[in-house]
Amino acid sequence: MNEIYAAIYSKLDADLTQPILDHAPENYDTFPYVKLHPLELDENDTDTETGFNATVQVSVYSRYRGSKEAADIQQSIYNSLHRVTLADTASYGISTIQQNYANILTDSDGLTRVGVQRFTVIFEPLP
Repeated sequence: MNEIYAAIYSKLDADLTQPILDHAPENYDTFPYVKLHPLELDENDTDTETGFNATVQVSVYSRYRGSKEAADIQQSIYNSLHRVTLADTASYGISTIQQNYANILTDSDGLTRVGVQRFTVIFEPLP
């Protein structure tokens, strides 16, 4: 599954100007930034085919005093991933990726805006 994660990371890294992280240290203070969370995997087999659904969460962290900065970055993420054809990896064919959720919240510190998006990736192992 690391190949799918790497393909998503590469696509975001090529399309966005913000740092893309998979781990932000506790005192990380370079805002805005994007965090790519680990894939959540479900089997999506049929009687004749082996396939998978994966959900990936992408979070935007912003210290802008409103939601505009986070919303603009979320729109860029949406444009980068939603219904965009990602190239097959060495082991997997990627059928589609689409957004199924987006929201912007204020973190418990009262300052940080957190934009949360979830995407579903449908893929199958290559022969």
